[in-house]
Amino acid sequence: MLTAVLLSLAGAWAFAVATVVQHRTATDAAEVQGSRWLLRLPRRPAWLAGQAAGALGVALHVAALRSGPVALVQPLLASGLVFALLLGAWIDRRHPGRPLPGLRQWLAALAVAGGLTAFLLSARPRAGTSLAPAAALAVVAGATLLLAGLAVFWTRRPAFPRRAAVRGAAAGACFGVTGLLLKQVAAGPPWSPAVVGTAVALAVVALVGVAMSQAAFAAGPLVDSLPVTTVLEPAIGVLLAGPLFGEVLLRGATARAGQLAGALLLGAGLVVLAGRRRTSAEEPVPAVAGRRPADLTRVSP
Repeated sequence: MLTAVLLSLAGAWAFAVATVVQHRTATDAAEVQGSRWLLRLPRRPAWLAGQAAGALGVALHVAALRSGPVALVQPLLASGLVFALLLGAWIDRRHPGRPLPGLRQWLAALAVAGGLTAFLLSARPRAGTSLAPAAALAVVAGATLLLAGLAVFWTRRPAFPRRAAVRGAAAGACFGVTGLLLKQVAAGPPWSPAVVGTAVALAVVALVGVAMSQAAFAAGPLVDSLPVTTVLEPAIGVLLAGPLFGEVLLRGATARAGQLAGALLLGAGLVVLAGRRRTSAEEPVPAVAGRRPADLTRVSP
């Protein structure tokens, strides 16, 4: 279990580095490259470096899933929220035009991390089976892709007020299911039809998740999308690990109370982060030649 914890924390830091780098690159690209910014991202060295950090995070994620249950690994990866906000604030201090998290946001981020920790300690997840039914995983993957498509359709208008949050939620759902698919691929026999099919679903869901996260990054400040993405990823993993892999959370009144308290603390932190007020640095910016006003404006929900 200790190995799984250390690997999960290392993966969380790698994902935090990838998130901050990709967010800054996606934001800059959307401002200066018009409607084709997403297609031009791979040409940017910084974005590729962020992808490399993300690939390292995936490798650590797989290793952690080999050593521990989904219900342990996924919540620990959510600690990347605090890592990312810390790293992002350190970088943004050099850019006066970018909004920085205030005291409320830092306290809320700590509440999210504390809530996840309390839930994890009181849940004490136990490993179940190594493999889940392939058909059930296929249904989950299909439903996730459908939700991502609905999120794209729902937020197609640039003036949609919660673009970053909705897209971040879709990314979180994709990443949560990606963890489940990763566990199946890591534990299954190589080249078996079931594992190959799951690997294909994994690739599709992961690519959609990356695309949704980049779209969320470009739609607003990191703090508007990252919290919901970070919370949904472990929540989906924990909720589905039981029915799919037979993982069990600790039962009993005390354990359930701790799990509930952790979930409430996590939810309170998320509400504060998602509902922060507009700062002066985020006031609408007038249109500039060659740029869309919707791309230049950074307005929080």
